[in-house]
Amino acid sequence: MKAVRLAILGFGQRGMIYASYAKQHAEEFVVTAITDTDPQKREIAAREYGCPVFDSYEKMLSFGVDADIIAVATQDGDHPEHAIACMKKGYDVLLEKPIANTLEGCSEIEKAAKKYGRKVIICHVLRYTPFYGKIKEIIDSGRMGDIVTVSTSENVGYYHQAHSFVRGPWRNSGSSSPMILAKCCHDMDLLRWLIGEKCRKVASFGSLMYFCKENAPEGCAKFCSECPLKDCIYNAQKIYKEYRWMANYFCNEKGEEAMLKALKGSQYDRCVFHSDNDVVDHQVSIFKFDKGITASHTMTAFSRTIYRGIKVHATKAELVGIMEDNFLELRVLGGGTEVIPIDTADANGNHGGGDIGLMHELYLERNGMPVKNITYLDVSIDSHKMAFAAEEARVTEKTVDVL
Repeated sequence: MKAVRLAILGFGQRGMIYASYAKQHAEEFVVTAITDTDPQKREIAAREYGCPVFDSYEKMLSFGVDADIIAVATQDGDHPEHAIACMKKGYDVLLEKPIANTLEGCSEIEKAAKKYGRKVIICHVLRYTPFYGKIKEIIDSGRMGDIVTVSTSENVGYYHQAHSFVRGPWRNSGSSSPMILAKCCHDMDLLRWLIGEKCRKVASFGSLMYFCKENAPEGCAKFCSECPLKDCIYNAQKIYKEYRWMANYFCNEKGEEAMLKALKGSQYDRCVFHSDNDVVDHQVSIFKFDKGITASHTMTAFSRTIYRGIKVHATKAELVGIMEDNFLELRVLGGGTEVIPIDTADANGNHGGGDIGLMHELYLERNGMPVKNITYLDVSIDSHKMAFAAEEARVTEKTVDVL
């Protein structure tokens, strides 16, 4: 099989992950071009990959890069413009989730894919994890009988919420996406995929309860670097020292000193109670699928660690699991309990091995090999419709039909 020629549009965290995979698996991928508006990131790209580097997608497409597929890993709101431009030039697209930050944007990309006859593969990476792959295998085997209801939870982690959804790019639904889309479209996809039926109705409740000025401690400053309250768990300097990977969003240099210098006075240094965030910090959604199947999803910022949980209740058994622990238990109704082993050999890297799994299946798909988890635009758009309906239901406090 041939190595896939991959161009990358957007060299942030996600773009870097795909490029890194290609570098580590040269038999599967070769990076042929990288585009980013940040000069420091372009410098890193040129040094690490030795391919043509561009400061705009227009220049990259005018250059006519030699690529089998272009990974679009830019900000949510830019996806329609960037993905459609790539397809118009004759390229298939590997598109970061969410597809777009509006339903209209999703529809525009879908129409363009049909118009130009291009494939759009969505990066719903959790499908490719050994954990969720095993759940899908058990459900499809029929051992559990018929699914009756599924409940999932996404526990964002207090520090991750502060970084991404209070201080970071996804803090404001107007400039990025509502929380149910930006963070939970993975979970919407998993529900749609595991249940295997279309979702018809949604009800949802949630709000921004805690990360607002009304809850600011007395005497706190607008920036953590200037704040006398050093014992605050949301202190930016403390968080980024402990979770260094998140600092890559604002600092391209190595070393703690450089990181702290870049952090000071930046948006990531802002007090979590004095930011311009408006996305919710908790939300519960209820879904009605065909065949009378129901599901629920809970998103909360208030967890000590990042983890996803799932319970699948069916007519013959229930399945209970936590992804980050690779814990999965099958409890047979009227029978025993079986601990399901998860092959963790392929669970390395980000998203419980999902990023690695996605890239390997993309390699197989590009070489015409059969694959089981690749999710194309026509299926992935269903999960986005669920998310948009859930947000409408939350705002209106009404049950909303999924279009």
